[in-house]
Amino acid sequence: ALGRLYSFYEKLLIIHIIRIAAQNGWRVKIISTERGFSYDFQRRTLGGVPFTFTAELSGYCPGTLVEEILSFVDELTPERLAGELLEASGLTSPTRYFRAVADIDEIRNRAFLLAFDLAEAIETDNFLFDPPDYFWN
Repeated sequence: ALGRLYSFYEKLLIIHIIRIAAQNGWRVKIISTERGFSYDFQRRTLGGVPFTFTAELSGYCPGTLVEEILSFVDELTPERLAGELLEASGLTSPTRYFRAVADIDEIRNRAFLLAFDLAEAIETDNFLFDPPDYFWN
């Protein structure tokens, strides 16, 4: 019976995460891993370029997902990534560079807002993110 309840909890958790991501304009692809789930968050930049980043939820603890997203946000440097992307494409005009920086900065802001909303849900929605003890019995 524990496996069935745990599976139910997993499903609630996934549904809640997808709902919050969708409210923030992200599509989500979920991949089951040995440690939990990997979430590929996908959206288009302001310029229409597809963008994806991956964050892992470990041990079915949603706080780990928030930490991964915030780590992504902290490590993302729009100027550096824009330069790398434009260099790889061969399109290195100043106009394209500044547009790419703005696009990546917007992605960074959207990812931060996603992490914020997930963290807020963890704090306020105890049933979905921290089931009561009797749930496991």
